[in-house]
Amino acid sequence: MEEIIIEDIIDTPNRGLVLVITVNETDDLTLFSKMRGSKITIMEEDGASSQFEINDISVSFSISNRPLIAINIKGNVNTVNIKKGSKIYLN
Repeated sequence: MEEIIIEDIIDTPNRGLVLVITVNETDDLTLFSKMRGSKITIMEEDGASSQFEINDISVSFSISNRPLIAINIKGNVNTVNIKKGSKIYLN
């Protein structure tokens, strides 16, 4: 799997932070649906990295049939350093 880039960030009150990513059509989407409870590392804009637990994950498709993945993370999330374009690594 190639590097995962954050395309959008949605801060939802009382639910946590949702990270929207896109992937290639060739990636195994079943991998993402099994990631609930797994940990990810986000490489932040300032070079620091933080680890988070996946609370929930949703797989859908754009109008152009491109896979869209929404990852809901829990924990104390500092949204100041997590920006569009930040990189996600699967642990």
